[in-house]
Amino acid sequence: MNDDQLDRSLRSIGKACFVKYFAEFSDLAISSEDLIDMLMQQEGYTESGCKTRISNSRRIISSGRQDEALAMIIASERVEAEIVDKARELRRNK
Repeated sequence: MNDDQLDRSLRSIGKACFVKYFAEFSDLAISSEDLIDMLMQQEGYTESGCKTRISNSRRIISSGRQDEALAMIIASERVEAEIVDKARELRRNK
């Protein structure tokens, strides 16, 4: 995954969503179906939107680009401060 693909994936997921559900996306013991149900209930996303978010998030993580993704989120001016703080915490704990 190159930088452009990483950026496009983050835009498809939503930077806040990637950070908020990072632990769940990282945990392969949680099935995609369970994640879909959770995201639909908690965020009101459509099923297809959930599938896109999950597949892109897991692709970032499986390609080892999660640190770069978190750095991009931290550097973003359009992300809420609490999301940036959580991204910093996730990055420190890696």
